[in-house]
Order: sequence, then structure tokens, then C-alpha cells
Amino acid sequence: MADNFFKHYPTISYGNTTVRNLLAKVVFDKNNEVNYYTYHPYTIVEGDRADLVAYLYYGDPGYDWIIYYSNLIVDPYFDWPLDSRSFKRHVEGKYGSLTNARSKIKFYRSNYIEDDSVISTAAYNALSSSQKRFWSPVIGSSNIILNYQRKREDVVYNTNKTLSLSTSLVGDTEYVVDEQVKQTNGTVVVALGSLKYSNTSVAIIDDVQGAFSTSYNLVGTTSGANSTVSAIDTLSTSIDPTIQNYFVPVSYYDYEEELNEQRKNIRLLDSSYISDIEEQFKDLLKL
Repeated sequence: MADNFFKHYPTISYGNTTVRNLLAKVVFDKNNEVNYYTYHPYTIVEGDRADLVAYLYYGDPGYDWIIYYSNLIVDPYFDWPLDSRSFKRHVEGKYGSLTNARSKIKFYRSNYIEDDSVISTAAYNALSSSQKRFWSPVIGSSNIILNYQRKREDVVYNTNKTLSLSTSLVGDTEYVVDEQVKQTNGTVVVALGSLKYSNTSVAIIDDVQGAFSTSYNLVGTTSGANSTVSAIDTLSTSIDPTIQNYFVPVSYYDYEEELNEQRKNIRLLDSSYISDIEEQFKDLLKL
């Protein structure tokens, strides 16, 4: 396409720079997109850029815009998968450090991917009703149930439980909302959680790991705040202890890594349709 093709697009402000809005005014017929255009799956590898993929597949790096449009990529900086170095910088910039991102829990998800166990019918019948929901029958001939396997279903909870701790600050340093708080027995961490609210007499904690008690002080891992604990109340329990083993915590690092991995699976428009899609662009833009 000619160098001046995109001059017909309106401009927008992006990253303190005036740029062309490549998706403006262009809306394809979705039926045509599904039924007419042919796409091929492609997995982006470390170091791939859209212009390089366009050159390798279409013979012209200038066709990177087709790759962006085919995959609904508006922001080529963050909608395109980050390489290892850029991903590390992104996580550190967003969460302060890799350690913070790996230690803080975003949500809890059923762990069927890691669990390939199979249980007998008798073992299944012995489960509680809340536990049975995580299993599905394996059907044999004559519709006979042979055994049970983990159900391939995502079940997500934002947190496992929420606690209210009666506290008394030691010193003047206060906790920071969303920081991790912990209790330790010497050098051993016995309990860990995420602080959601605090004042001079109470701390509300969720994403609870381990067992908080009145035997140890509560310490903020970011603020360094320290307080004694005189009482603990459970405000809510999202994941009952009887089904705790069916879930795994997903950290913010895990979450960002999964998103980045998902972005690596894209689709490429078959090269035989390049001229057609260019003409359709021209028609839609009235060039």
C-alpha cells in the first residue's frame, strides 16, 4: 500500500504523541469476516514483532496492520505479547517488584489442571455434596459409571476468607492498604494475608494463608507497621475448609503471565486475501 494510505485516518493522542487511529471508520461485516476470510493459527515466539511476522508471512513488513486488525490489537505495546525482559519490567513497574507480584494473591481458582486423579464410585459417594461438584462421572458401555475424574471447570473466588483482627499498634507507623501482613514465629512465617482496612484498633484481612493467632504480632511487609493481636473474628468464608484442597491461589505474577501467554496465540489472514482486504479498506475509507 502507498505510504500516504493512512493519512486519511483521524488522529488521536497516544502516549503524549499525535498518531493515526487505524481502527477508526473501518467496520467489516462480521458475517464476511467469519464466512469469507480464512485465518491460520500462529504462535508468537520470543523476539517476534508484528512487522517481522508480516515480512515472513506476507513478504512485506508494512502489512503488520493486517495482523493488528485481524487480532483486534489496538495497543501494539501491551496487546502484543511482551518478551521476557519487557514482561519483567512491566510486572516490576506495576507491582513494585517481582517478589510482590509473586506473593500477592489475585484470586483462587479450581485446580483441576494439576489434578489428574481418578476416584472410585464408593469414594465419590463418601464425599460431601460440596465436594461432589468438583467431580464428573466417566461413563463406560451401557451407560455404566466406571469411576469419577476431576471436572474440567473453572471455579473462581476473589478470596478464601476475610478476618477481623483486634489490634493495638506498637509505635506510630501505620499499615498500608493492600499490603501483605504476616505473623512470624522467629524466622518462620505462620500466617500471611492482604490488608484491606485498618485503624488504631482493627485490621481487616483477606487472602488468608496459614492461621492467624493472638500469640504473635501483626507486621506489615511494606510499611513495617507492628501491632499486637487480642482477638480474631471470621467475617466471611468463601472457600469452605472442606473444599480448600480443590483450589489453588493465583498470584498477580501468575495472572500477568497467563495474559501474556494468551496473547501469543494469534491468527493470520491467508495471504491470498490481502488484495481483497486492501480494497475493502479503501472502499470503507472512501479512498
